[in-house]
Amino acid sequence: MWRWVRVVILFWWMAVSPVPAQLRLTEFMASNASTLADEDGSFEDWIEIQNSSPVTVNLFNWSLTDNAGNLTKWNFPATNLPPGQFFVVFASNKDRRAPGAPLHTNFKLDVGGEYLALVDPSGTNIVTQFAPEYPGQVTDVSYGFALVSAM
Repeated sequence: MWRWVRVVILFWWMAVSPVPAQLRLTEFMASNASTLADEDGSFEDWIEIQNSSPVTVNLFNWSLTDNAGNLTKWNFPATNLPPGQFFVVFASNKDRRAPGAPLHTNFKLDVGGEYLALVDPSGTNIVTQFAPEYPGQVTDVSYGFALVSAM
């Protein structure tokens, strides 16, 4: 009987305990001349995010920024990112946040290098950053973190 009760308590705890979101910046392109076009046909800078957690994450109020002094420079709308999936946001200065449509930040990336970060909904916890700045970039060459898989 006690073993069964412990199993029920364990499953209840797992059901009500949130799984921490494991999002990260994986890659970006600060000089996109011909690689990935947006919905307008423009070749804008872009930023890629990955959800490495086992659950879908709602990106609502997560932020992207190119300014270490303004961690909530651009906030995501309600957008679900399934487990293991990647999501691209254009860094175009077009400031588009319509859920279900391509997203665009209110800033562009500097080809010469600058700060770039992904911030959780608290607005203070930096999840991934290129600091103090990423290095100068080359046209149509993306830059990011190597993804390591467990074997």
